Amino acid sequence: MKLLNMYSRFLDILTKILKALLGSVLAVMVLIMLYQVVMRYAFDSPKAWCEELALYLCVFAVMLGLGVASRNDAHLQVDFLTRLYKPKIRCLMTAIWSVVAIIAMLIFAYYSISLIGHATGKSVTLPITMAAVYTAFPIGAAIIIIYSIEIAAKNFIGFFNDGELPPLLNEKDGGVK
Repeated sequence: MKLLNMYSRFLDILTKILKALLGSVLAVMVLIMLYQVVMRYAFDSPKAWCEELALYLCVFAVMLGLGVASRNDAHLQVDFLTRLYKPKIRCLMTAIWSVVAIIAMLIFAYYSISLIGHATGKSVTLPITMAAVYTAFPIGAAIIIIYSIEIAAKNFIGFFNDGELPPLLNEKDGGVK
């Protein structure tokens, strides 16, 4: 339990860093698109690099935000059936799905790293390679794996405690904000 609490504290710090990074990325995207709108409609001189950069930043934002969403259980999901089960079975199902997510993300990371190795193209309007853009995929997969480990561990413990999830130190005040 102590190890899980330490791991959870580490994830609290990681979550705060990711949220700050995501906020910055989203702010930069808004500014870029605002610049693009002003240039297009006020000066009739659109900049092609704006849309491309906003798209790449959006890819990074999605991949970084996936882990944070999974930790907060904020993904879109159909949980009607799981709510019908007893807490013990719900913990087991969540733990198993977290293990499945870890396996899927390991496979995704493996193939995305292979994609980076084969990416020889360059951005059309920016001085970056597509391999740099594709690095978002293994980074996002690693973040999801890191968060899924906590979810699986917490729910396996909950399964063995008759459906009662362990109270972690970060959850005393309602969890990560």
